[in-house]
Amino acid sequence: MKLKEIIHQHKSISVYTWSVFIHLIFVTFWIGGMLFTAAVLVPATRKKLSSQRGLLFTELGTRFSRLSWLIFPLLILTGFTALIGRGFTVETIFSIDFWQTTYGSRLAGKLHLFGWVLALSGIHDFWLGPKAAQLMDQEPDSARTQRFRKVTSWAGRINLLLGLGILYYAVTLVRG
Repeated sequence: MKLKEIIHQHKSISVYTWSVFIHLIFVTFWIGGMLFTAAVLVPATRKKLSSQRGLLFTELGTRFSRLSWLIFPLLILTGFTALIGRGFTVETIFSIDFWQTTYGSRLAGKLHLFGWVLALSGIHDFWLGPKAAQLMDQEPDSARTQRFRKVTSWAGRINLLLGLGILYYAVTLVRG
C-alpha cells in the first residue's frame, strides 16, 4: 500500500470516527431526553407541582424542543459525513442501486422513521404541546385539557418509539 493510500484511508477513518462520535452525542441527548421525560419528569410531576405543571412543561418542553430542532439538521449532516467517511461517494449515495442493497434499504428504513419523527415532532412541539400546556394553566380540569394532554403524551411516546426504531436500524447498519 502506498503512503498516499494509507494517509487517505486514515483520513477516512478519522472522518468516519468523528462523525459517528458527534452523531452519537446528539442521538444520546435526543433519545435520552425523551426517556428522561417519559420515565422521570412526567411521573414526578403527576402529584407534586400540579398547580405549576403547565408552566413547567412549557419551560422544559420549549428548551428541549429548541435544542432538538437544532440537533435534527446536525444529525443529518453527521450521518451524511459518516457515510462519506465510511467510503461511500456522493454519487453512490444518490444512486438507485445503493438504495436496493441491504445496507441502503436499512438506511432507507432509518431515514423514513426519521421523516416521521420530524413530522410528529413538529406537530407535538409547535401545536399539541403548547396548547396542552396553555390549557393546563387555564382550564386544568376540563375535558378538553385532558384530551390535549393525552394526545400530546401519546405523540411523545410514539416519537420515542420511532427514535428507538431509528436506533435499531442504526445498529443493523453497523452490526448487520
